[in-house]
Amino acid sequence: MPSNDFILNKTRCLLHEFVGPIVEDADKPRKKFIRQAVGAILLAGSLIVTEFARWIRDDCSDRFYTVKRLLNHLVSARGDLTGVVQAYRTSVAKYVQHDTPIIIDLTDLAKPRARKMKYLAYVRDASEHKLVPGYWCVEVYAHLKGKRVLPLALEAFSVDDPAVGSQNLQIDRTVKAVDKAIDGKGVWVADRGFDGLNSYETWFSTNCNFVVRQRGDRHIVTSNGIHVVLSDLVEHIRQSNARRHLRTDIVWAKVTLPDHPKQLYVVASWLPGAEMPLILLTTMVVEDIEQAKQIVWYYRQRWACEEVGQFLKSRVGLERFRIRHYEAIQRLMVLAMLAMGFLTWILLRTRLLTKALFQFTSQFRKKTEFLYYRLLDGLQEFARLHRLRLGKTQLQPLRNG
Repeated sequence: MPSNDFILNKTRCLLHEFVGPIVEDADKPRKKFIRQAVGAILLAGSLIVTEFARWIRDDCSDRFYTVKRLLNHLVSARGDLTGVVQAYRTSVAKYVQHDTPIIIDLTDLAKPRARKMKYLAYVRDASEHKLVPGYWCVEVYAHLKGKRVLPLALEAFSVDDPAVGSQNLQIDRTVKAVDKAIDGKGVWVADRGFDGLNSYETWFSTNCNFVVRQRGDRHIVTSNGIHVVLSDLVEHIRQSNARRHLRTDIVWAKVTLPDHPKQLYVVASWLPGAEMPLILLTTMVVEDIEQAKQIVWYYRQRWACEEVGQFLKSRVGLERFRIRHYEAIQRLMVLAMLAMGFLTWILLRTRLLTKALFQFTSQFRKKTEFLYYRLLDGLQEFARLHRLRLGKTQLQPLRNG
């Protein structure tokens, strides 16, 4: 069994190894801020400044000044984290391969009681199924092997922000920025909300491979030049296969969009007992049953996005930040992305530390399949038992008081 000193020293080294390249070009105050905030947010399990500030040990013993310093970083004009985000993506891009699913989605940051926050707009609250005040957030994750999920974007925005312009423009900027960082690798996977011409134009312009779920009402052009609705096409192919005694649970065909020459493929899969098929549109070649199954597999990896979103909201406090500044909310999302990225870094870099931290996981979490709950539980419990704090540059035990 690894000793406590091993766990502490290894965690310190990994935190330094993870944060070092990210803050290499940042100024000294930003370096200290990022080093402390990433670890403190995980130990506190919160994005509320007054809560994660308790896990930071400054030279000054008065916590008021620590909180004030952290807030200044979040709201200051000099606190822009664009360079930090770019450096982070460059640092972790090596883990993304050409066949890695890149999952993109939109989540809501609901603020139902807010009234006068900057650029406050209306979003659809998934839990309440109604429109409430808040902001949108673009999520992008790389789904690596072993159920490891690497966050590549958590960008909060408002369509009322003049710098944003529209939801489509924000998504376009995010996709192109991530695609540039990962050098065009990966296969983008999206749900029906991204079945729009603007999204396709973005992917076509970057020459990305993608798999997008369809509503079924899109008009496409078949290989013999016939214009048809997608749902009608897949049903026709299914009936034709039934007459020829071929498989009817999964079908595929070559298609193009009416106004674009790019060769695409449609794959439709009927789950047992389901009346409506799962219809997917992709740039990847589909000419046999195995390739068709691979496309369905890619879409199923999208569930990781839902798991990560639930984890970030329940264990990192993605919706429970108590701050009113629009720019500060955007920077908190960056810190949440880096915190999640550090957990993935631990899973990727060392199995021994991961297993050691799992020993501190509560019995309630022992059988949880999503590893991040168990890993964060173990890290928090270890820090609590050994009274750890984030100093200027590293994790250290609190010796006095």
